[in-house]
Amino acid sequence: MGVRDGRSLTLGGGRPVVVDAAELVVAAQRLRAARDGLDVADARLRAAAWQAVTLAGDVPEAGALLDALEALRDARWGPRALAQGTGDLAARTRDAAAAYDLAESDAQARWAGVVGLLGLVVGTGPFGAALLGSAAVAVAVGDLLLDEARQLAVDPFGALSPGEVRDDLDRLASVPQRVVTDGRGAVVLQLLAAALGSMTGAYGPHLDPVRRFSAHVAGVLPARDVRLVPRTDPPDLPAPRGVEGLVDLVARTYDDGTPTGEPGTPLATLTVQRLDHADGTRSWVVAVPGTRAAGLTGAVPTDNGTNLALEGGVPDVMTRAVVAAMGEAGIGADEPVALVGHSQGGMVATSVAAATAGTYAVRLVVTAGSPDVPAVPPPGVATVTLRHREDAVTVLDGKVGERGGPRTLSVVRDLAATGGPPRPSFTEAHAVAGYVRTGALVDDALGDVPADDPVRRALTDVLGERRASATTTQVTVAVGPPPDLVAPATPTVARPLAAAPAAPLAAPLAAQPAGGGGRARSISRSSRRSASARRSRRRGTAACSCPRAP
Repeated sequence: MGVRDGRSLTLGGGRPVVVDAAELVVAAQRLRAARDGLDVADARLRAAAWQAVTLAGDVPEAGALLDALEALRDARWGPRALAQGTGDLAARTRDAAAAYDLAESDAQARWAGVVGLLGLVVGTGPFGAALLGSAAVAVAVGDLLLDEARQLAVDPFGALSPGEVRDDLDRLASVPQRVVTDGRGAVVLQLLAAALGSMTGAYGPHLDPVRRFSAHVAGVLPARDVRLVPRTDPPDLPAPRGVEGLVDLVARTYDDGTPTGEPGTPLATLTVQRLDHADGTRSWVVAVPGTRAAGLTGAVPTDNGTNLALEGGVPDVMTRAVVAAMGEAGIGADEPVALVGHSQGGMVATSVAAATAGTYAVRLVVTAGSPDVPAVPPPGVATVTLRHREDAVTVLDGKVGERGGPRTLSVVRDLAATGGPPRPSFTEAHAVAGYVRTGALVDDALGDVPADDPVRRALTDVLGERRASATTTQVTVAVGPPPDLVAPATPTVARPLAAAPAAPLAAPLAAQPAGGGGRARSISRSSRRSASARRSRRRGTAACSCPRAP
C-alpha cells in the first residue's frame, strides 16, 4: 500500500526501507533520460559501423574496425543492452511510484463504495444483516474452510485423525491474529459495520460503513461536559529527543496503573511541555494518552464513546479538552507545537491539529497505534504514523495499509521480525512501550532521509538542534460541571498556568470556561444537540472501539 506524496518506512527483518513516491517518479525520469542517451550512443555506433562497411572495400583495416564496432554493440554491457535494461528499470520504477502513490487511496475508495453499495442493496431486505455478517465470517475463515474441504476431498479419513484435528484447532485459534496481519481484519470490520448499519439504518452507497456506523452510534450518545483539573505536582519529565522521546512522553502520561505511567498520575491526564531553547525561542509538546475505560458515557472521558466520536468525525470531548489545555498553558500563536498520542490519543492529536488550523503553529503530529480519523492536518503539518503489523487497534478504522498524505512518514513495523515477541498477543502488539522502541528505530532510519524532509524539519522546529530546558504541566480531564456548581466544596487549587486566553475556535470544539482563578476549568457543551450533531447523525458512519490496553 502506498502513501500519496509522503514516505513509507517499513521495519522488517532486514534493513529499514524508506520509500518516497515523489522521489521514485524523479528517479524514473532520470532513468528514462539515461536510456535516451544510451540509445543515441548506440545510434552513433550503428552509423560508424555503416561507414566502416563502406570503407572496408578500400581500406583493409576498416574490416577490423567494423568487427570491433559490432562486438561493442552486441556486448552485454554495450549501449544497446544498457539502454534496454535501463528502460525496463525506468518502467518498473514508474510503476512502483504509481503503486505507492495510488494504491491505498484508490483501493480503499473502491472497497468503501462496494461495501457501502452492498449495504444499501441487501440492507433494506429482511436478511441484510445475516448476509453481510455471513460475508464477514467467510472473509475471516474462508481460507481455512477451503483448505479443510481440499483435505477432505483428498484424504477423507486422514483429515479426521487426532493429529489433524489438533492442527485444525490451532489454526482456528490463530485466525484473529492472521486476519489482522494480512489485512483481512479491516475487510471483516467493514462488512460487520455494514451488517449493523443495515439493522439501524446507518448504511448508504459510496460511504465508509465503519465510519458511518461510528458516527451513527456517537450521535445517539448523551452529551457530556468536561473540565480541566490542573495537577499541583506534575512529574519533572525530560525534554524529548526525536520520535522515541515524543512517544515516551505519552507513555509517561498514562496513569500509574499501567507499566509505563508515572506514580500518582490520574486517568485521562494530558501533558503539556514547554521547551525553552538556548537561542531564546520556545516550543511546545502536547501528549495525549489512549483509551482507559471500556464504557461509552462514563466518568472517564478516554473511553469508547470518545473513540466512536473520533472515528465517526463528530465532535468529541477530548479534542475540546486538549484545545482548552493548550490555551490554559499559554501557547503562543507563532510558537511551534508537536501533538503526539497513542491509540485514542493519536486520533485526538490529529483532530486537534485540524481544529486549531490558523490558531496555533502545529508543526508535527505523531500517532502510535492509532486508527485513522476523518480530520486531516492542515497544509504545513508533518505527520508520523507508527503502526505494528500485528496491532489490531490500527485496523479498527476498516482500512488496510499505511496512513498516507502529504508530508507524511508512514511507518509499519513487523514486531516478530524486528526483536519484538515472536508471536505477539494483541495486548503486546498495541502496548505503548513497544511503540517507544519503534520510535527509536525510526530515529535511526531518519539518518537516511534528506535533511530537508518535512518530518526532519518539523522535529528540528519543535525539539531544536540541542536538548532544550523542559517545563512540564499536566491537567486531568474530568467529566461533569465544576464542583462548586454541583455542591459547596473546597475548590481544587493548582499551580497557576501561564495566562493566555484561548483563541476562538469553531463552535463544536470551543472551550467554554466556567469557574475562575486556580479552580478546575469547565468545558461545557449544551445538553441540546446542535444542528451540526443532528446532521452528523443523519450522515452516519462507523465503529471504532479501541481496547483498553494502553
